Amino acid sequence: MQVKKQLQEYVENNIFPIYQKNDSGHGIEHIKYVIKRSLEFAKQFDNIDLDMVYVIASFHDLAHHIDKDNHEILSANLFYKNEKMQDFFNNEQRIIIKEAIEDHRANLEHEPRSNYGKIISSADRNTDLTSSLKRTHSYTIKHYPELDLDGMINRAYKHISQKFGNSGYAKIYCDDKEFEDFKKNVADLIKNKYRFAVKYMEVNGIMDIKEKAKLFAIQAHMGQVRKNEPDKPMIIHPIGVGQLLEAFGYDDNVVAAGYLHDVVEDTKYTSQDIENEFGKDIANLVMSASEPDKSLSWEDRKKHTIEATKELPLRNKVVICADKINNLEDLFLKFEKNGNRDFSAFKRGEELQKWYYTNIYESLISGEDKDLPIFERLKDILDKVFAKKESLFLRDTIFVDNQDYYAKLRKLHAQKIELKRLKSLVSLPKPFVVEFTGTPRTGKTTTINNLYDFFKKGGFEVSLVEEFTTSKYYKEELKSKFDSMSYSDRDLAIFEEINKQLQNAILTKKDLILIDRSLNDRQIWNYRRFVRGEMPKDLYLNAREKYSILSKQLIDVLIVTYADSLISLKRDYNSSLALEKRSFLNEANLNEYNESLQSLKELFTENVDSIISLDTSKMSMNDVSIEVASQVLPIMRKRYIKAFKQKYNLE
Repeated sequence: MQVKKQLQEYVENNIFPIYQKNDSGHGIEHIKYVIKRSLEFAKQFDNIDLDMVYVIASFHDLAHHIDKDNHEILSANLFYKNEKMQDFFNNEQRIIIKEAIEDHRANLEHEPRSNYGKIISSADRNTDLTSSLKRTHSYTIKHYPELDLDGMINRAYKHISQKFGNSGYAKIYCDDKEFEDFKKNVADLIKNKYRFAVKYMEVNGIMDIKEKAKLFAIQAHMGQVRKNEPDKPMIIHPIGVGQLLEAFGYDDNVVAAGYLHDVVEDTKYTSQDIENEFGKDIANLVMSASEPDKSLSWEDRKKHTIEATKELPLRNKVVICADKINNLEDLFLKFEKNGNRDFSAFKRGEELQKWYYTNIYESLISGEDKDLPIFERLKDILDKVFAKKESLFLRDTIFVDNQDYYAKLRKLHAQKIELKRLKSLVSLPKPFVVEFTGTPRTGKTTTINNLYDFFKKGGFEVSLVEEFTTSKYYKEELKSKFDSMSYSDRDLAIFEEINKQLQNAILTKKDLILIDRSLNDRQIWNYRRFVRGEMPKDLYLNAREKYSILSKQLIDVLIVTYADSLISLKRDYNSSLALEKRSFLNEANLNEYNESLQSLKELFTENVDSIISLDTSKMSMNDVSIEVASQVLPIMRKRYIKAFKQKYNLE
C-alpha cells in the first residue's frame, strides 16, 4: 500500500512551504528524512495506515518556529484544525494522528500512546553525528544569540550528552541499528570534551585555534590547582595569560600559545603532541615558554631561561612576558589581601625571586622597545612586588592622618581587583543579589551607598533597588489602594509587587544587585504584626512560606545590622537638627525590631546562602561598610570560582 497521491500533493504544496520558517535543524530536509524513516519503521508493525504515518511525519515539527518548547502541542493542533485533513481521515484516525504528533518529543515522560506515536518518536531520532551537531548549532544561534563560542560548545555538549548519552532521555521504539551505532559514536565522543569541541567547531565551520587551544589546556590541566590558592583550578592561570595576550592585540597563534604555555611543563603532553595538534609555530611558542629538564636545580633552570630568552623573537617573548605578569599580579593581590609580603610558598625566598624576575625582564626587553605596553605592564608589577611601589599621594596626602583606614581599604581594593579578574573569566548564572535589613540608624543606608560606589568604580554593573514600601511608586500609585484591602489581599499584592520588582532587577543582567529591605525584611514586619495579634496565624504562616521560597531562589546574601535601641535613637538625634519627639523611632519600636531580628535568626539562615549579622553599637558607619564589604567579597569570590568550575565541567 502506498501513500495516496492526492494527499502527498496537498502536503507538498500547502504544508511543506511552512517549514521555511523553521531553523535549518527542523526544516524541510529534516521532515523528509523523518518521513522516509517513518515509512520504513511502519513495516515493523501490523495494520498500519501509511497515509496516517506520512501525515504525522509531515506535521510533527510544523509549529517549531512559533514556540519551540510547546511545538508538539501546537503542531498537533494545526493538524487537527486543518479542514482538508477531514477529507482524508475519519475522526478516530485524526485523534490518533494528533496524539502521535504530541508524543514525538525525545524528552516525553510517558511512552507514546499508540504504535503511530512510537513510529514518529523513533523516526525523529537523528542517526548522524554531523547532522546532530549542525542542528544543535543552528538551534543555538537562533535561540541563544547571546552565547559566545565557549557557551555554544558547553550548551551543545550538555544537550548531546543528556539526549544521546548512555543514560540519555532519547528513546527508540523500533529496531534501528543506525541509531544504536550513532549512540555508540556519541558515547565515545563525549568521553573527551576537547575532542567534542573540536568536532563541533569542525562540522559547523567555526574552527577557532584560540578556543581549541584553551579547551585542550583545560583537559590537560584537569584536576590541578593553583599552588598559592588551592581553591582555584590551575587552568585559571593559562586562561588569564591567553586573555592578556589577546587584550594586547597579539595574533591568534600567540594567544593559543598563552593558553598552552604550561601544558608541556606541567602535564603528560609533550612538545610533539602540541605540534601534532596545533602545528610547528604554536609548538615553538609553547616550548620557548617552558623550562628545560626539571631535574636541574632551580638556579640552573632560571639561568638557562634568562639567557635563552634574550635571543628569542618578540612573539615568543610576549608569551613569557604575559605568564610573568599574570603570576606577579596574582602574587601582589595575595600580598595586598593578607596585608603582608609572604614568599614562603616559593622554593626560593624574596631575594632570589627578585633576582630572577628582574633578570627575565631585562632579557625580554633586550633588543626590543621597552616601551611596548606589555613590557610596561610587567615593569609596573615588578616595581609593586619587589620595590614596594604604591601611590604616595594616597598614602602621604589623602590618608596621612588615617593610615589604619587606608590599610583596610587597600585590602578591600585588592579583593575587588581579584574579583574583577574572575569576572573576566566567567559570568554568574544570575546577578549576585544582596538584601539589606535591620534596625534603623545602624549603618544600613550608608553601607548600601558605599558598596554601590565601591563596586561601580571597580567596573562592576550594579543595580540599587530601593525599599518598596517607602518608594515613590508605592506611596503615589499603590498605598491608597492597598490600605483598602483585607490583610490577606494586601499581603498578596505586596508580595507580587516585590517579586516583580526583584525579577525586573535580575532581568537587567547586572553583576550585582543591592536591595534596601525586601523579602526578608517583610518577614520581620509580618512577624511583628503576628506577635501583636494583628495578623492571623494561618495568614502569617502562609506569607512566611511564600517569602522564604522566593528568598531561597533570589537572595544570595542577607545583611542584618542592629544596635542597642538607645544608641540608634542617639544617632538619629545627632544626625538631625530636629529635637521634636519621634513618632515612630522610639525605644519601644526599636526594641521590638531587635527582638524580632533575634527571633527570626533561624529563618534567615534557611532563607539565604549566607547571612552577615552585625551589632553596630560600637562601630562607626565607615567601619560597618568595611566589615560588610570584607565579608561579602569572599562570598562573591567563591561564587565566581564555582561558576568557573561549572562552565568548564571542572567539578
